[in-house]
Amino acid sequence: MRRLGKLLLALILLGIILTALSGLYEDWLWFKDLGYPQLFWTPLLSKWLIQIVNGTILFLFIAGTLLSIRHAIVTFINERLRRRFRLVQNMNEPAFSLNQRHVTLWLVLLAALISFAVSFVAGFTGWLEVLSFMKATPFGKTDPIFGRDLSFYFFRLPFLRTVYNIFFGPLFLLTFFTALFYMVTGVLRFHSLKLWHPGAITVSPAARKHLALLCAILFLLKAFGYYLDTFQLLYSRHGHVVGAGYADLNASLPALRILLVLALIGFAAAALTLLFKDVRLLSLPVITVFLLNILLYGFYPTLIQNLVVIPNELQMEAPYIQHEISLTRYGYGLDKIKEENYPATTPITPTVLKADQATLNNIRLNDSRPLLQTYAQQQGIRLYYKFPAIDVDRYTVNGEYRQLMIAPRELSVSDLDPKAQTFVNTRFKYTHGYGVAASFANAVTSDGLPSYAIKDVPPVTPYAALRLTQPRIYYGQQTNHWVVVDTTTKEFDYPYGSANVENTYQGKTGIPFTPLNKLMLSLHEGTLRFYLAGEITAHSRILLHRNIMDRVEKLAPFLTYDQDPYIVIDHGRLKWIIDAYTTSDSLPYSSQYPGQDFNYIRNSVKVVVDAYDGTVDFYAMDPHDPVLETYRKIFPGVFKDLSQMPKSLVAHLRYPETLFTVQSNMLRNFHMTDVSVFYNKEDAWDIAKELYTSKAQYVKPYYTIMKLPGASKPEFILMLPFTPASSANNTRNNMVAWLAARMDGTHYGHLLLYELPKNIDINGPLQIESQIDQDPNISKQLSLWDQKGSRVIRGNLLVIPIGGNFLYVEPIYLESDKGGSIPEMKRVILAYNNSLVMADTLGSALTQVFGSSAPQPTTPGQSTAPPPSPSVVSPSTPSGTDINSILSQIDQLRTLLDNLESRLKALQTPPVSSSASSAASPATSATASSTSSVPSSTSSLSHPTSSTPPRPS
Repeated sequence: MRRLGKLLLALILLGIILTALSGLYEDWLWFKDLGYPQLFWTPLLSKWLIQIVNGTILFLFIAGTLLSIRHAIVTFINERLRRRFRLVQNMNEPAFSLNQRHVTLWLVLLAALISFAVSFVAGFTGWLEVLSFMKATPFGKTDPIFGRDLSFYFFRLPFLRTVYNIFFGPLFLLTFFTALFYMVTGVLRFHSLKLWHPGAITVSPAARKHLALLCAILFLLKAFGYYLDTFQLLYSRHGHVVGAGYADLNASLPALRILLVLALIGFAAAALTLLFKDVRLLSLPVITVFLLNILLYGFYPTLIQNLVVIPNELQMEAPYIQHEISLTRYGYGLDKIKEENYPATTPITPTVLKADQATLNNIRLNDSRPLLQTYAQQQGIRLYYKFPAIDVDRYTVNGEYRQLMIAPRELSVSDLDPKAQTFVNTRFKYTHGYGVAASFANAVTSDGLPSYAIKDVPPVTPYAALRLTQPRIYYGQQTNHWVVVDTTTKEFDYPYGSANVENTYQGKTGIPFTPLNKLMLSLHEGTLRFYLAGEITAHSRILLHRNIMDRVEKLAPFLTYDQDPYIVIDHGRLKWIIDAYTTSDSLPYSSQYPGQDFNYIRNSVKVVVDAYDGTVDFYAMDPHDPVLETYRKIFPGVFKDLSQMPKSLVAHLRYPETLFTVQSNMLRNFHMTDVSVFYNKEDAWDIAKELYTSKAQYVKPYYTIMKLPGASKPEFILMLPFTPASSANNTRNNMVAWLAARMDGTHYGHLLLYELPKNIDINGPLQIESQIDQDPNISKQLSLWDQKGSRVIRGNLLVIPIGGNFLYVEPIYLESDKGGSIPEMKRVILAYNNSLVMADTLGSALTQVFGSSAPQPTTPGQSTAPPPSPSVVSPSTPSGTDINSILSQIDQLRTLLDNLESRLKALQTPPVSSSASSAASPATSATASSTSSVPSSTSSLSHPTSSTPPRPS
């Protein structure tokens, strides 16, 4: 029985050990399966090594100190406490007695516990700092105060600060409690507060030497700390300056240098205390450094700031404000923005529009917000299919460069019928999504629905460039649980008629179920199903960490990832592209991004994840980023050169919207490079605003295909308009600039800032929104639609730069207020100069504004020839009747029917004459002045401040 008990105990201990190691073993299998063992072993071994080295040093200090007071502890407990305890015990028998062997054991265990706790935290939080310190890459740029390369602040200073914090804190507490113990035991006595007098402090020789050794180490560490604090001044903030200002450099810096010298003197005095009996060599330096630290480093800089700097802040802080402007622009890449002037008043003619035909063909009429709802209703197919988001990308379709809205059709297991959410179904059968839905950005059907380029299950498309040979999505944004593939249970592929098509996974990745793997996976996942399920065979594999964001974050947690991945079609396969950033808060003088912990950011990495087999590739986008180069030294072989990325994927690289938003927000103030202008915020900007669901909100950056000023061909860009900064009492919504990010070919990452003339007023998006609200014809029609039973959705108001001027385009959607409705695009509003029209299509609106010779937007394969002129008789129409007049009559009839329907729904609504809807019909030559232009009372695009919607808080 005793042998059996030992065996059971051994099995239990073995089970506990294997369970504790199962997670580590599973991670090793997973990293190895993806081909990145270095991303597993480098952090793990670094953490262990740091813990061992740091823990050993701390253990020697702490154990040495505790063992040096061992005799005092034993004496104190056995003598003094025992006498007091005998007051309630038998006076002839000792209550308890400690021996030095037991005390030694407990002190060693205590030292090991403290050392392990501190080194555990240091190893898990500081391993990357240690490796970065060892592999640091120079920036080739120095700070403006001390002249050190910026790599010192990014890689060396954080490591040195970590070392200081690891050792100074524990040793200070150790010294404090040691001195306190000596005071309690009477070994250290204070006889007078006049510590400079001889005999004010008495201490035993052993205790004196012990405290002298501890204080000498602390003084040396404190001197090191003061040295680091001199560089830390570059991150301080006083008044309007981010970074070291006048008070920092003329008060705090001299104070730190004085304190550093005093700390070194204290170290020398403590060392002399080991030889001389005068305790004042130990006590006076401690008190001096403590008091002067408060006076010189705390009080004096504050006094200088308040009495000297604040009364003359701009004059005193001017050079340091210039440092802040310069390094903040560098930290966010604003220094690379190319600034140009944009006239904004050049007349747009049909000839100019024809030259920008590609821009007209890609004006995005499909707003992604209502479009996602439409995709879910029309292309969801089944309840368990979900579209997580709609991405905007570009493809060459039938030889034309087109903007495409595309969304992956993922499978959401949580949306299965609750009774169907069995272990077999969720782990073996329903394993993947299927295909994508896509539509052209500028095209809608006659019903106002998107014109699909890819639709249905299995995916159908007439375009060769969009055809899918592997549409299955095992790895995505909705795949949040592990599955087992290649089992005896066939996987659900997609619904087809009354039956379902099934399939078996054939991808590269997956952890096989070897006997050891099965045991460790069962322990870590906490299930016996891997043994009990008959569906699992020797050929089965488990797919882990299938959520693409969790996947890349687990592989390389030292990168910062964009939370908006997008999917692309690459030679018939679906692949995710995720933007990854190198970020840091260590750039001196750089202003920190609001709400975040970085003041330096680079989009240095593109991550490609195959949606079918989950393989991950990291590509270095910015080989000149020193932070990325340091990571490449730490993890050799992880980051591939951009030249290794297939050209088919390079064609789909996007400048990330997140980085563009960060840069745009920082540009609001840091476009001002003149110190005086920056200090007074004389030319501060704001992001332009628009209306969505009747609420003013900031315009989000939007992708579009257009020909930039001076460019020879259209390209895919990301742009955003700016307006002047506003206050509660002074709202300003005119446009002052627009920023564009290029991303095609060799122009990737180039930023262009187009500034508008300062002496004229150019309408911003919110002013155009106000113009729409003030137009009697348009607002009346929108009010009629926005009655009980329906809801009007105003899509993104796009500012489209064309030929030195702007077109403003806003799609209008109509949606039933019933659940599960599908928004339909009913009208397009077009604004240009003093013209504001609402029409069925963008082409019709262009005709109303620019005449019958205006070019028409096309979809792939559609002719770009202009519509027939009024003098040409169409064979299919009556003689003497032109196309425009027929369209006008049809439009008027449609409007009358819409008005009739509205009157039947709401009898209280006053009747609407046919002329009131003429803004939505094509203009004829006889009525152009009354239908294609805004009435004189609202023809100006400048509106009083009172008519502008309030700025959202």
